[in-house]
Amino acid sequence: MPDPVTAMRQDYDTDPGRFLTASELPQDDVHPYVAARLAERGARTVLDVGGGNGRLARLLPDLGMRCLLLDISATMLALAPRPAAQADGASLPVADGSVDAVAALFTLYHYDDPRVPIAEARRVLRPGGTFAACAPNRDSAPQIAHLVPDWGAASPFDGEEAADIVASVFTGPGGDTVTVERWDGPIVTLSDLGHAAGFLRVHGLTEAAARDAAATLDLPLPLTMRGCFVYAAKSAD
Repeated sequence: MPDPVTAMRQDYDTDPGRFLTASELPQDDVHPYVAARLAERGARTVLDVGGGNGRLARLLPDLGMRCLLLDISATMLALAPRPAAQADGASLPVADGSVDAVAALFTLYHYDDPRVPIAEARRVLRPGGTFAACAPNRDSAPQIAHLVPDWGAASPFDGEEAADIVASVFTGPGGDTVTVERWDGPIVTLSDLGHAAGFLRVHGLTEAAARDAAATLDLPLPLTMRGCFVYAAKSAD
């Protein structure tokens, strides 16, 4: 039998430090890449679904875009740039065909059925609009597999299946298109104990457990990071 698929926990209110640690680490960040892609596609109005404390939203004004950030976490919303509102991606409080782009970065694995928020994203996109998502692979960072809780466990939206899931929703009669850009290489190097402990904290360990686990690693340690961006364009018809 296949392994069970479980939506990833949402601990942004109960343990916000785990998520916020990521912004403090010296590592490549997906948000500038997505911001640049949306600008290239001519987006002017962007809906950032599950936007957290605003890592994408803060980049968009300098690229000529207006952004509304949505998140269900009150803790993250308190830290996010305005405008921002509390909302669930499965039921967007936005009119049909009203925005140029929707981003859902590292958030769709929280849904039992990610096709629901993806369908909502397609609904609110104008014809020709862009949807952007990203997700890690189950086998990302294998060098620390022995330290990360539930490493390799399936979620509803892993990088291995992300493009197919998006394509199952973006099937408009006028010709929606879906493209995928994968990453697979030594993108992150854990340089010292503080960096390693922070990285392990982001991946689910408590502060104390992360420090203890980091002390067992032979540093510096390059990590093979695997995952993908998925971009979908709603048909212009």
